[in-house]
This record gives sequence, C-alpha cells and structure tokens, in this order.
Amino acid sequence: MRSPARQQAKGTVPELAPAAGAIQETRDRVKRAYGSAIGRHRRDLVTPALILDLPAARRNIAKMAERLKTMPAKIRPHIKVHKSPELARLQVDAGAIGLSTATIWEAIVMVRSGLDSIFIVNTLAGREKLAALAEIAREAEVMVAVDDPQNTADIAAAARTAGSEVGVLIEVDTGMDRAGLDTPEQAVELARRVAGMEGLELMGVTGYEGHCSLTPERDLRASRQRVAMSTLVDAAERIRAAGLPCPIVSAGGTATWDWTATTHGVTEIQAGSYALMDNFHFPMAGDFEKALTVLATVISRPPDRVIVDAGNKSLGAPALSTMRGHDLKAMRFDEEHGLFIAEPDYPLHVGDVVELVPGYAPGTVNWYDAYHVVEGDRVVDVWPVIPRGPGHGGLIS
Repeated sequence: MRSPARQQAKGTVPELAPAAGAIQETRDRVKRAYGSAIGRHRRDLVTPALILDLPAARRNIAKMAERLKTMPAKIRPHIKVHKSPELARLQVDAGAIGLSTATIWEAIVMVRSGLDSIFIVNTLAGREKLAALAEIAREAEVMVAVDDPQNTADIAAAARTAGSEVGVLIEVDTGMDRAGLDTPEQAVELARRVAGMEGLELMGVTGYEGHCSLTPERDLRASRQRVAMSTLVDAAERIRAAGLPCPIVSAGGTATWDWTATTHGVTEIQAGSYALMDNFHFPMAGDFEKALTVLATVISRPPDRVIVDAGNKSLGAPALSTMRGHDLKAMRFDEEHGLFIAEPDYPLHVGDVVELVPGYAPGTVNWYDAYHVVEGDRVVDVWPVIPRGPGHGGLIS
C-alpha cells in the first residue's frame, strides 16, 4: 500500500501542515509548560496531574506480548487509550504488528512519529479527513474501516488524487448496534466493489465486540463474544468463498482479548486499555496493573466528606474512580470537585494529596496536555498527549 514516492496533491485537496513540525511544537510546548516537574517527587506536582507509572506500563505491555506468543492472533493495539507516540513505540518494540487508531488525527501523529501499519478502526468521512488519509497513505501502510459504498468510492477518489493506495477493511456489526454491515451478504457485496476500485486494497474485515465489555458477568460475556466472533468470521469466510482476498480479521478489546485472540479465524486483536488499565476494565482483565493515576489535592474537608480538586473535567467515568490507598466511597463528581464520603476523624486534611485511579483511562487521558512519567516516586520525563481532544490540532492547514 505504500506508494514509491511522495508528491504534492493537486486541486482542491487541502495540504497537510508539516505534521512532524506540529508534533515537535507540541513536545516543546509540553516541555516548557511541565518540564519543571522532572526530578520532583510524584506527590509534589501541581494538581490535577496525570501520572504514568512507566515500569507498570512496561510490565503490562510485556505481559500482553508474552501471553500472545501462545495464541494464533497478533496484536495491533488501540492507541486511543493513551494518545502517546512514546507508549505506541514501546508496544511496537514489544512485538505489535502495527497500531489501531480511532481518528485520522491519531493516525497522522503515529505515522509522522515514524510508526507504520496503522489501522483507523472507525469509518471516516469528510473531504479534509479523506484527503489527510490519502496523504499519509503515501508515507506508510494505512487501513480504514468502511461500511458504505459511496463513502468507499470517496476514499478511492481521494487516494487516486493523492497518488496513493489505502487499505480497506469491511466493518461488520457483531452485535454492538453501532457502525458496520448487518449481514455477511452485504459484506461480500461491498468487498466486490472495493476489489474493483483503483486506489484501494481489500485487506479483510473488522468488527468490534464492544457490547461484550458492558456485560460484567463472565459466562454471559463469553457467550456474547462467541456469537459476535462467529458473525465476523462467517463474513470473512464468505468473502473468501467469493474469490476475494480477506487476509485480516480484526477484532478484540481488552475485556475479551484472550477469548478473541484464540478464536479460530481471527488474525489480530485491537486491545488497548491493558497498557494503562482502569477501574472499568480491571474486573474483566485484572491481571494487568493500574499504571495511570491522577494526582489531586484535598481542597475542603467538611465533617462527612473529603473534597479534592479533580472532578468530572479531570477523570473519565468519574463515578468508577477510586482513591488509591484509601477505602473511601465516591459521593459525586462535579466539574472541578471530587467528593468522597469520610468520617470526621478520617486522616485526610486540606492540602493533602491523593492519587485517584480513573474509572475510564481513554476519557481521562483526553483531558490532559501531558503525562508526568514516573519511575518509583520520581518524575523522570513529561510526555505529550497528542492529539488531545477530537480536533485536528493543527495537523492540517
């Protein structure tokens, strides 16, 4: 899929800003803003502060890589969780075959950070986004999910204009009732169309069984996962039976990763939250460490509660968040306040600092500019969260 030479796009296609420059500008800005924290104790930071326990994250990444050695599927980890080229590089160095992203902007950052084999697991529409997709496909192997004939034709047209080739995976709805085709017959028909379009390469099928992660009961979750993967694998087999290529069958989140990685016919999983872990996923994948916390300061101490300066603008799924080292029940989270129930004599006072384990890591990371990377109790570096938020952040002009 990688084109032999990069050339300037013509016509109405918007030009990409020099993304490597935009990435470096973000790194420089983060270092200027947060670099004074390097060398400090992890509890001596301006709060709220996002803390990455680097040794724990490394252990999580290594554990996943080691366990997958005995399974037929490979891993293409989802970086929407951490939005960090540094963590993505660690995952690739540990054996990941590529990376999954949620947005074109995440894909641009990964490609321009020197990483390859990128799969945008969501469907993608809009002139600027498709032009950006076609642009980076001249520099790296890039794939995207599709479930609509016209959208697929638009991607092909953008690729031809840019002089590139984009890999395509047919998205199949495996029961989540989100994007994706409903039947194997529809998947075969769209695969036929893709195979005949210049600018595209048919790479396989994808289907996210995310609805299974909403099923905490293990046996029921496993049952739903089996049905979901049966639907996806059936679509792949029918595409092959029609004489069309289908080398990739991609699925699998952290809550179902081990079952999906051992499902016959699945070639890769997209699990991502395992690297950081959070309270939502931990009951379903509890053999990975919680490497992400938010440092917060106690800012008020009424007799029946402890109030910290990390609210629902500092934490993803705040109702599931917990206070590390303190068995206090969350009361509620307002925008800038986190409230925990506590007895009058509980030993937390105004000015004390605590670490909160987020309910949901991806939603937490998205609030912050930077990780405070710690080894032991010391901050050893600051890493940018890039791209932060849903926008392009200057990655196109």
